[in-house]
Amino acid sequence: MNYPIFSAIVNQMETRLSRRAININQFRVWNEDKINATGLEIGVSLGGKSNHVHRLVINLDWDKFREASLARQLPGMEKHPLLKDPVFNRNSVSPYLDVETIWYFDEQALYRKLKSQVGNMRTEAASHWMEFINAELKRVLTDENLITRWHMEIEGDINGRYVTDMSLISYLQYDLDSFQSLNDIHAHLEKNIQLILQRTDIIMKIASRTMEKAA
Repeated sequence: MNYPIFSAIVNQMETRLSRRAININQFRVWNEDKINATGLEIGVSLGGKSNHVHRLVINLDWDKFREASLARQLPGMEKHPLLKDPVFNRNSVSPYLDVETIWYFDEQALYRKLKSQVGNMRTEAASHWMEFINAELKRVLTDENLITRWHMEIEGDINGRYVTDMSLISYLQYDLDSFQSLNDIHAHLEKNIQLILQRTDIIMKIASRTMEKAA
């Protein structure tokens, strides 16, 4: 096993998430040996909580270099398999965990509110909705290290163009170089997952509030 630390993080996260009142419909670990990388994809259905944001996805990205760096740092990891390989043992990479969070919006809920869906009405309404959401997010999400952007796709039909796959994506790094035990790392990650769930509640409320204005 090349990732005993990350595997421990995954197992602990699965256990702790199972105790929460959330609908997890995806929990997938992936490995890409060609680029020495691994990661975890967590999918949460929000259909029972929101009519405007239907899905949350959390992606955690890791690699062998960060695994080895953290193994050198933690007591009791002297026999970690990657520390036997000079390619990974001598690297100077900081052990940070890349975290991508994606909130998927239900643009169809917006379109159903429109008096007309002809021409650019749907794309303009979606654009206004994103603008209103951005304005409110700036006031409530004050973490300077949090980077966010929108993703959307444009399609067309006989009535005109419309937005599909409308999602808000955030990027953040969890720096793990100050921890001296796996238990401390588990507690730190659980705290940050809780922050993501709190942000999700905020975004769902903002989406509901601003959709009426956009329509």
